[in-house]
Amino acid sequence: MTPEEYQKLKEAEKDHLRKFRELKKVHGQAIQQSKISKAVTDMATGMTNLYDEHREMLDRLQMDTLKSEARMEVALDSVESLDFLDSESSPTASQDAAALATDEEAVRKARAQALVRQMKMEGGASMEDVSSKPTPSKSSSLGNTLPGRTPITDKPKPTTSSNLPEKTIGRMKP
Repeated sequence: MTPEEYQKLKEAEKDHLRKFRELKKVHGQAIQQSKISKAVTDMATGMTNLYDEHREMLDRLQMDTLKSEARMEVALDSVESLDFLDSESSPTASQDAAALATDEEAVRKARAQALVRQMKMEGGASMEDVSSKPTPSKSSSLGNTLPGRTPITDKPKPTTSSNLPEKTIGRMKP
């Protein structure tokens, strides 16, 4: 191979490598651009999905509001009609208040009985079992009632010839 042919091959190889480098660069840019466009389309579809969800929630809230308002209007209409009927047939408001108080008392008693029945059904202690358990006396302290502990007894104060304590920090005058 002559030096001229060698130079031609060398230049051809350089041109080939330059073109290959440019192709790699263009390919990398194309991949980056496709990733960016995919991210943008994903964001756009996510935004449309969020918008649709938001719209559905608003529609649901509006329907719930409409239903609640309709119920409120029906309740107000019924209360107004009851007030109209009560004003014609009710002699005094104090009798209504007394009747309401007795009704509330009856409801409270019924709830209490239902609660007792429910506790019995669940296997809880009945009222007789609770009332028959011994209660600790007022003289017993918390230490006396804990299981596995020795009872606390009140220790008598030491009696000395004078009313001075056994230990002092300094001198005590008799």
